[in-house]
Order: sequence, then structure tokens, then C-alpha cells
Amino acid sequence: MSRPVMPSIIVLLLVSGVLAVFAGCGTSTAPSRQPTSEAPASPASPASPSEPPAQAATRFGWPDGERPAVSREMTGVDEAYINPGAMIDHDGTLHMYANLFTDWPGEVQTVHLSSTDGALWDLAQDAPVLDSDDVPFARPGFDVSTGFIAPDGTWVLVFATVSISQPWEIGIATAPGPDGPWTVAPEPVLSGTQGSWDAGGVAWPSVVPTDDEFAMYYSTYTSDPKATVIARATSADGLTWIKDENPVLEPVAAWEGSGLDRPRVVPADDRYVMVYAGSDLTDRGVAFSTDGISWERDGGAPAITMDDFPVDGRSWDAALINRDGVLTYYLEIGTATASIGTEIYRATAPLP
Repeated sequence: MSRPVMPSIIVLLLVSGVLAVFAGCGTSTAPSRQPTSEAPASPASPASPSEPPAQAATRFGWPDGERPAVSREMTGVDEAYINPGAMIDHDGTLHMYANLFTDWPGEVQTVHLSSTDGALWDLAQDAPVLDSDDVPFARPGFDVSTGFIAPDGTWVLVFATVSISQPWEIGIATAPGPDGPWTVAPEPVLSGTQGSWDAGGVAWPSVVPTDDEFAMYYSTYTSDPKATVIARATSADGLTWIKDENPVLEPVAAWEGSGLDRPRVVPADDRYVMVYAGSDLTDRGVAFSTDGISWERDGGAPAITMDDFPVDGRSWDAALINRDGVLTYYLEIGTATASIGTEIYRATAPLP
């Protein structure tokens, strides 16, 4: 799962020597990665050694240990990498629409799994429910990232295009129910605006219902190729989206590095919870909001680091659910080597 970048940004990355990390996204040896850079877009004042950043109150554990919650083998699809894609909780059943791929950027296949408890998963449909050939504007792939049920009962999957040379865009697929069939809208529903702060493209959407509409959180490149921020768009029907004028979260904590990525948002009683990645992607932070616009970080340190992982490896994409006050975070962990690949692991935390 790579990033949305403009051709001019790629040139800058080549000049800055970051290509070694970024180029791996375009081969069979690496799943999604984020270009790294030297400093946050909005650097925070560094804490003194005697004043370490406050620890997050939200603490995740790994109830399954080294056993993946979802493995590539379970899907019956022969690919090197898997991420949890979209998660929809409906009538007591969790539906996961996971993405599988080997080349990045490259073709992607999406499979449908189901679970009643979030721990034990079964393949809900024998064959992939979507692939890159179904998306007319895939470049060359797509990546399902979130899903929801529209007011009229339509099931909606939201995805981003996958490209190494053009800004990413966000599209949707709809179906009458969880088993499809899925129809991809012929045009993107959200794109970056040329000359604006989101001109670098839009990616990694996460949709959450609000009192009277839907809110989509997504990461986007600013005009500075070193910076990614988290932005928001809203929709009354889940099909037509209006972007906020400004980002809702920008990098300020030291651990966040040069940008924020992979926002995953869920409602929790009278507030919203977001789990998001820093620029390194191995660290994940937590933030809370009562209105979905102003966010307060849970401490100054990440809630999940690579040292917490149940297995050796790095992390990429994720999905988040909230059931009865317990957050469950599904995280893609593994190695950016096709012979080893990635699996999906489950972390849980009670809401503080």
C-alpha cells in the first residue's frame, strides 16, 4: 500500500535520496510504505530527557499471541501480502474485505471474510469479490480501506487507487448486501485539488457515521512532499463528499515524524476514537474528539510500537472496530519480502 504522489514529488524524492524506501513499493518485494523525511511538517518542541512524553492511556494487548487473526492461507488466494481492508459490523457479524497483492503498485484482489467474535474468521465467499480489473481508474491497482451501510441499506466499500506516478484518488463500490455483487462507480468520489494543500492526492479513507451524515477521514500529501496530514470530508448519503477547508490533524509529536497516515476512526459513546500511524508506520497513536473536527492526542507517545508486536516485522495497513467499549485493531505485520510476506494480527484495548 503505497502513497499518493505527484510526478514532481517523485523527482524531489529522487534528489533527496529517499527512493530506496519508496521504490520498494513498486516491486514484488514490498507492500505499502511511506517515504520518510528528516523532520515533521509542524515540529513539536522536543521534550527534555527529564520530561519524557506522557504515555498513552490506551494500551493494546495481543490476545492471540503469534497466531494471525487472518492469514493469507485462509483466503485461498496466492499472493504475498494481505491487509485487513474494510470492516463492517452488521447484525452481530463482522465483515472483513481484505486486500491481497504481491507487486506494489500492482493488481489487488479483495476477499470477503466473516466473524461473530472478531477472533475466529471464516472465508465468506470462495472467490475474490473485487479485483483491479473491476476499477476503471485503477493505476494500476486499488486498495479497499473502509466500508459502511448507506441510509437506504446499500453496502458501500471505499477504496483508494494505487499509483506510483499519479496522485491517488478515492472511489466507491456498492452492493445490495454483504455478498455483493459489487458495482464500482465509474469515477472517483474524492480527489486532491490542484494548487491546494491536498494536491498530492488522497488515500487511506476511514468512514464513520455521525448524527446526521457520514464523515470520511483520509491522509493526504500537502504541497510539501515531506508532509502528510489527516483531513476530513462529509456526506449526507455516503456517495457525494464535501471536503473540509483544512486538515483536522497534523504532525506535532516527535514520534509522528514527517506526517500522519492510515487514520482509522470509530464512534465510542459521545466521542470518536482515531488510531493513526506516524511517518514510520510502525508506531500508532490514539486521539479523541467530541465533534470529529478538533482532536486531542492520548498522551505524547504512541500507543503501539514495533516493540509491542507479537511477531518480528514492520506494519502497514490496519482496520479498527469498537464493540462494547473494547477497541479491536487489526494490523498488517510482516516483512517486505515476498517470500515471507505479511499477515493480519489482532490487538485489543479497553477504552480509557
